[in-house]
Amino acid sequence: FGLTYDEVLKTEWLVYLDTLASLIGAKPSVLELLCKDPKLALTIFFGPCSPYQYRLGGPGHWEGARQAILTQWDRVIRPTRTRVPAGSSSSFPSLLVVVGFLLLLAAVIFAFK
Repeated sequence: FGLTYDEVLKTEWLVYLDTLASLIGAKPSVLELLCKDPKLALTIFFGPCSPYQYRLGGPGHWEGARQAILTQWDRVIRPTRTRVPAGSSSSFPSLLVVVGFLLLLAAVIFAFK
């Protein structure tokens, strides 16, 4: 992708992956998928680029790639969810919201005067 070491470091990874996948026949065709599986095609087009999409066809084909693509956000969000402790009766968070709203309202009113 580059003639010197410095140019190689400036290569965009997505372009590089698409080029390599095209060379070996593993790059998915979004238009073809749109006819066969619209939900998967839209997820690939609008979602994050993940290695799973290069496993839909071609060498290294994996049957679980479709399911992995459709559930990748669940695997990202699940570890970041925290549980709310039971019995939390503190009124401080709600008081903070009310004060914040009043400050925001005051800022908007004074900004237009």
